[in-house]
Amino acid sequence: MRPYPACAAVSAALAALALAGCGSSGGDKAGGQRASKPTVLTLANGNGDPHTLKPFADAVRKRSGGMLKIAFRNSWRAGEPDFEAKLIRDVRAGKADLGWAGTRAFDDVGVPAFDALHAPLLIDSLPLERKALESPLVPQMLGELKPAGVVGLGILPGPLRRPLGVSRLVQPQDYRGATVALQRSQVGEQTLEALGARGANIAASAPVEGFDGVEQQLSAIAGNEYDQTAGHLAANVALWPRPAVLFVNPKVLDDLDDRQRDALLGAPKAALAATLALEQTDEAEATAILCRRGVQFDAAKPADLDALRRAVQPVYDELAQRPQTKAAIAEIKAMRSDAGAAPDAPGCSAKQAPPKASAGARTTLDGIYTFTSTREEAAKQGDPGELESENYGRWRFALSHGQMYYTQASEGHRRWTRATYTVKDHTLTFTVSEYGGDAPNGAAEKTGEAFSFRWSRYRDRLTLAPLAGAVSPENFRTKAWRRVGDAP
Repeated sequence: MRPYPACAAVSAALAALALAGCGSSGGDKAGGQRASKPTVLTLANGNGDPHTLKPFADAVRKRSGGMLKIAFRNSWRAGEPDFEAKLIRDVRAGKADLGWAGTRAFDDVGVPAFDALHAPLLIDSLPLERKALESPLVPQMLGELKPAGVVGLGILPGPLRRPLGVSRLVQPQDYRGATVALQRSQVGEQTLEALGARGANIAASAPVEGFDGVEQQLSAIAGNEYDQTAGHLAANVALWPRPAVLFVNPKVLDDLDDRQRDALLGAPKAALAATLALEQTDEAEATAILCRRGVQFDAAKPADLDALRRAVQPVYDELAQRPQTKAAIAEIKAMRSDAGAAPDAPGCSAKQAPPKASAGARTTLDGIYTFTSTREEAAKQGDPGELESENYGRWRFALSHGQMYYTQASEGHRRWTRATYTVKDHTLTFTVSEYGGDAPNGAAEKTGEAFSFRWSRYRDRLTLAPLAGAVSPENFRTKAWRRVGDAP
């Protein structure tokens, strides 16, 4: 996803190279006649901006004495949720000379070697990520890239990914019944499933309206304005980092002369510190921006983090079936223990945080609720001839201090609604204030519509019934709402 804030454009020299395309060294690859002009390699970049790749390109140019340069091809496979796996295959096929993809993407091309680097809640700070990437683990992992048909150059540090939700996502119960958007990752999907949530794959910079949360780095949250949909950031819940694996087409590497090849192979290590510094700066700047916008930075307590780690243990049990991954996880755990105290989490200073608006009173129904209804079940409540897909499927409601946010998903479509609500005795009334997402039949609730119900509750079950003289839509009454957690 695109970094934020918008970075300086590629230098004029690199931009010119991007237009020029590939050149030819014209030299003897064994070190005979020196090239008369630089070789330009195209790098497939799934992001819209090469900001954090610039240290790598600079290192290639410097180490080669200017005889090897990088031209970025940005927004590669834009709009495709599986863009990273396709990008890897495109480099293998020679459609680009080299490229990069997050470690998460390699499971999809038959290479599980990098799974330890994005195991859930393991690498929880940028310094720890650096330590892991400077360890002997990296050459061992890169050595297993052969099934992907590319040659690994190195791994650059990437940003930490944190959960952003329409309500808090700091305890395991906060995830139950939620649908969380994520960049395609087998480990990521398994992690969300272990927490009782569903993962929904989205493309880079794709909108997240209608989801209950998204896993993403702070710079992309700010740049894509995801905080307009979800306002709660689990600040000290670092789900995983997004390290960037750099790789090259084997024939391209073989066609370089010795100096160019050495420059390319050594550039990732040379660029590691500068790349990490950019990631740290991006996170700090994005934190300040999100604070000014009023995002709530929620802190998980130590007991919450322990509970999250216990909840995702099934993911570790699965990863441990591969001995190399099990050993790598153990090494990274040892590195984390050596690091000592828990890393600082992003947060707002008194100057950054906007004045807090006065919250409404807490109600007896505050909480997070879910239910799933089928078309047949919904049809029993109303007129089957008027039943549209917007009226059944997976529902999730977050009620907090008079503010309601709910999502509904059915038949591949997803929509969201915001409303205000009141609870008076045993009457629940809510009025729609905003809505969006995908309602293919135009049957979504509209701004200004008000609905009222009689309610009753037994333990964790909330049952709605029609209220005489009021509008009480059947779709909200198909099943009892099951309370799955607290709302902030």
